[in-house]
Amino acid sequence: MQTDLDLEFVAGNAVVQTARDATSAISSIPDDRAEDLRLLVSEVVTNSIRHRDPSITGWIRLRVESGDGHVRVEVHSPGTGIAFERSAKVGALQESGWGMYLLEQLADRWGVASAGSDTCVWFELDQ
Repeated sequence: MQTDLDLEFVAGNAVVQTARDATSAISSIPDDRAEDLRLLVSEVVTNSIRHRDPSITGWIRLRVESGDGHVRVEVHSPGTGIAFERSAKVGALQESGWGMYLLEQLADRWGVASAGSDTCVWFELDQ
């Protein structure tokens, strides 16, 4: 695997656009999956900011690797209680809460891992 991006951001709303824009530097993903990558990065980073433990200060880390026929994205954030659950239901008329639903629909694989004071949401897109 090759590391394409490894960035850390102070948690805040401006981070979402910055993280999304940073994915344009990844040339190893086919054009038809590049928009999926940008959208899912936006959603996972947004959830990391929105649902992080506000009593824990820290950075949000975005790591993107490619190789072996896929791109892997990891978003690390401080805390162990990030609410990464599917909250949107098919047919529901909601303005927000679609992040995990989109992750389920667009990612080829995804998961959540917690270790100590760090939570990592990861997903993979096949190339």
